[in-house]
Amino acid sequence: MVTNDVNSQSPSTGLRAFHLDNKGTIVYPMTLHSTSDALYIDVEGATAVDVMTLLDHYLVMERCALHDVLSTSESFWILGDVHDIFSDADKSSDGNLHTFMFGDVQIHTVPVLRRDGPCYVAWSTAGELPALFERVGLVCGTFEDAEHQRLTAAIPAGCADFSRILAMESGIVGSAISFTKGCYIGQEITARIDARGRTHRELVVLEIPGEVTSLDVRSDETVVGQIRSSCTGPNGESLAICHLRNEARSQPLFVGALSVKAVRNVV
Repeated sequence: MVTNDVNSQSPSTGLRAFHLDNKGTIVYPMTLHSTSDALYIDVEGATAVDVMTLLDHYLVMERCALHDVLSTSESFWILGDVHDIFSDADKSSDGNLHTFMFGDVQIHTVPVLRRDGPCYVAWSTAGELPALFERVGLVCGTFEDAEHQRLTAAIPAGCADFSRILAMESGIVGSAISFTKGCYIGQEITARIDARGRTHRELVVLEIPGEVTSLDVRSDETVVGQIRSSCTGPNGESLAICHLRNEARSQPLFVGALSVKAVRNVV
């Protein structure tokens, strides 16, 4: 029911995919990880109950079950290689799912796609993870720190960036859509746009010399794009994921009174 070929994914990396509606519009973006007996679905920016309610419609003869693995756990993003960070712990692996043991504390991790270095979602039922992380040398950051690193790496993520746009406008068609797998919801529209060879809009990264004060991106007096997510760095300049009309890339662009410095592709 998703845009990518789940059966073909490598056990060493997560697989990006979209669940679409019948108009080819993204409902949920996701990263998928296979293990020997389960499929881990990471949907950033959506509640688990909403995703599970949607997927429950496609269960056939109850041969599988859906569970929210984070409902009773603390979860974190860890920037860095968990194998080096937790090198003194006992470890077991099942596909992309790695489990590290510290006494009676189990920490489960799966990788997150990032261009700027390794990153993992980690979760555990233990209540003392921040203290444990501090002991192994991890530094506690903020959500804003993570967003700045993500946008610096030009990586769109979650429902904030992807929802309500066509899959072919995502900017990551090559890594999130298979054109050789079987049918899925929205495939006909997606294939038709691919055959046409172009889209009218695409997700891009904007470099802005100041704080973002408007979600509208303009060329002259015309709105040509909408900002989906943004962050302001330590030097006062901002990075933003924008759903931008393709022909506007070569035009002077403005966010509020600020002139956009550069337009980059997402990855």
